[in-house]
Amino acid sequence: MAQYWYKPEKRIKRISEDGGDRDVVRQVKDLKANGYVQVLDRRNPEGSIVEQPKPKAKPKPKTKPKAKAKKK
Repeated sequence: MAQYWYKPEKRIKRISEDGGDRDVVRQVKDLKANGYVQVLDRRNPEGSIVEQPKPKAKPKPKTKPKAKAKKK
């Protein structure tokens, strides 16, 4: 079986699983780092995405310190 990887505006890449296990793992890591996502169907890549990229976590807003009461 082969794996297909897709990136918008780029060609679909095919990875053969017949090669060494380390080679496949290295290639997958490189493709993920470059923004590719795994797809099932190479003819309809956008409709068959296997893994969605995780959105970046937004930082939580910091709480403002409360104002001290004025002394009379």
